[in-house]
Amino acid sequence: MKEKLSEKSNIVPTASLFLKIAAVAGIIGLWAYAFFFAPSGNPDRVENEAWLEKADTICSQALDEMDLLPLAKESKTPADRAELIAQGTQVLEKMKASLAGLPLNSEKDNFNTDSWLSDWDTYLGDRRNHVKRLTELGDIEPLLTATDSGKSVLERMNGFARVNDLESCLDPGDF
Repeated sequence: MKEKLSEKSNIVPTASLFLKIAAVAGIIGLWAYAFFFAPSGNPDRVENEAWLEKADTICSQALDEMDLLPLAKESKTPADRAELIAQGTQVLEKMKASLAGLPLNSEKDNFNTDSWLSDWDTYLGDRRNHVKRLTELGDIEPLLTATDSGKSVLERMNGFARVNDLESCLDPGDF
């Protein structure tokens, strides 16, 4: 009877030891993958440098046009503010159309830029809606569309521009 009991007690430490070794090996394997094999960098980063340069040029030109307009937030009346926002929206729509026309090579870059340009479409729609509300309701705060996570679409749009070092492609902040 004592022999059977001692055989069982030898099994328990062996199984426990095996689980400990497996856990440590798994943790080491995970970190080895993370440091040596996993893709690095931000997944939103556009890999096509030529596209980034052209996009920066397009956005810079749009900002230069926007700089020629007075700031809408300094307008004296809601109607004046609406007119300036409408003019700025036209400049940004032209910029967005030019960006959409730039070719990309990879599926990932296409997906990321299409998503970003979709955010621009939402933002431009918010601007047009604000112009309409300013003319119909008078002096009101702008309403910006939120993402499914509750953040402003503007945050996501600007986040993509920052990740790709496209500071000229941030929202102009004109109203």
